[in-house]
Amino acid sequence: MHNASKFDTRVSYGLCARLPSETHLNRETAAVALFASSLLLAVALPVMPSLLDNSDFYGMSINQPGKSLGDYQPPSNGLAIIFFGYRRCGTVCPVQLINLIELGQRLEGKRVEFLFVTLDPENDTEEALQQTMERLGDAFRSYRPENLLAAQKLASSYNDFAVKQVGTPENPLAHSARLHVVTKDFRRRLVYTTPDLNLELVEKDLLRLLKDDDSESST
Repeated sequence: MHNASKFDTRVSYGLCARLPSETHLNRETAAVALFASSLLLAVALPVMPSLLDNSDFYGMSINQPGKSLGDYQPPSNGLAIIFFGYRRCGTVCPVQLINLIELGQRLEGKRVEFLFVTLDPENDTEEALQQTMERLGDAFRSYRPENLLAAQKLASSYNDFAVKQVGTPENPLAHSARLHVVTKDFRRRLVYTTPDLNLELVEKDLLRLLKDDDSESST
């Protein structure tokens, strides 16, 4: 596994073009993202009490079925962390991917994989995705939907979103930075809604899920 000092170089050249010079999105991008987030929240509010599992996890604990992603299969008796993004993204992707690389180091040897689902299959070829995952680490995998619409539908099935932006060639898609933790049958167990994460607490969450899964398997 690569060391932490190489995170920025690997992410900027291997997945996202660069971090933006400003630390926030422009007004148009922010407006689109805010609208999409508000819409999703409005849809989710009526069912939130049944989705939330309030089990003292650092992440948002849920227990709901998720949608399978092509031929990908999470580790047996393990976990997969799913992230929807794209290689040309210069906003949230680099930050969240640095988190995933560090988590990969923390959890090396554990039954945890990281699945990057591209929201830009037109530009993210299978070859490019494979090369990028090899740079990120042995535990990284990728999935490329057939087209943008298919990618958007997959994201929506995970209560995520991707909105095509007009007039922003450097960052053509507005999307969230959520991480979705699923078990081997794509059952959704945890969601992290921001790249501003305490990785020590995330690691504890994942180890706890792995331990709980081992306990259930032995009974």
